Amino acid sequence: MNRPMRMSPTLALAEAVDRERRNGREAYSFSTPTFESLNPEILSRIRFRTTLTGSKGYGELREAARELLFDKWRLSDHECMISGGAKAAIFSILRACVEPGEKVLIISPHWPSYEDLATAAHLVPLSFATSSETGFAIEPSKLRSALEQCGPKAVICSNPGNPTGRVLSRREVASLCEATSNTGAVLLLDESFSRIVFDRERWTNSVCDAGSNVFVVNSFSKNFHLQGLRLGACMVPGEYFSAVASTHQTLLSSAPTLSQDLALGILDSSDLPNCDYSFQRQIVLEFLSSRGWRYSEPHGSFYVFPYVGGSDKIRDKLETGGIMTLPGCVFGSRYSEHLRICFGKPLSEINAILRLARIALG
Repeated sequence: MNRPMRMSPTLALAEAVDRERRNGREAYSFSTPTFESLNPEILSRIRFRTTLTGSKGYGELREAARELLFDKWRLSDHECMISGGAKAAIFSILRACVEPGEKVLIISPHWPSYEDLATAAHLVPLSFATSSETGFAIEPSKLRSALEQCGPKAVICSNPGNPTGRVLSRREVASLCEATSNTGAVLLLDESFSRIVFDRERWTNSVCDAGSNVFVVNSFSKNFHLQGLRLGACMVPGEYFSAVASTHQTLLSSAPTLSQDLALGILDSSDLPNCDYSFQRQIVLEFLSSRGWRYSEPHGSFYVFPYVGGSDKIRDKLETGGIMTLPGCVFGSRYSEHLRICFGKPLSEINAILRLARIALG
């Protein structure tokens, strides 16, 4: 229960890139996104406030979140809360709804923060591994077996997946909802990339009737390229809302007012951040194919998680050429031969990275 908190591997990667650049070397991250700055005209039109909002967040922003981030769901028995980023929402849900010492099953490969958030909430994180050989699909029978054998009180799954970019099928979402309901576990679906989707039909179909054990988390930070604002939203079943909101209020009082004001200003403008990475995705997948790296085609997010084989040597070669990457083991111990590749970048940067990567790898 006293497992130490880890430093974020993604922030460590950003620091490594910055260090190389300060030393005068051309360097890039091939595993994390690069977002262009907001149009200054948007900022000039926003009225920033410095007083605290209510614990739920601005009413108009909650309505916007329901419409823009949770539009595929019918969650009439859920309330919407604006949070200080997706992390704060996930922690608040786990801390408020699961007793200390209980287990949390994390669908893997997974965002490493899930483990740390579970540990911070005094819970025990366990991994439910999926395989690239089956396209990272969740097999319902294996899921039911894991729930029965391990007895977790919560299950966490990202959709679209981070790092895989995979969108769950309707069958998988239904099996997650049914299996957790039958075993009395909380289901936490992290949909932080809901607006960055390439297969819209698959995305709109990846939904089912959500019971009172289902929580859905989303992110303005990811979907509108506002990572530094730490702004998220979550749909919480009514019976749990007071406990989750109280936990979040204990952490932050409320989501930062300046961040909420900026999000409202962006949503009210006609100049929303560009979330179409179709072309960047295409040329990165062509590069992966040219290297013979096996991958499952990403349906959403701006990540792909190829099996590369000999990943340590490949990472060393890339780093020698100025390209920094995250090893697959960051996303689960079984994925050491994978790399998380990110195409959420301006096209000019993608081209520069691929140029250096081709030179480094030969």
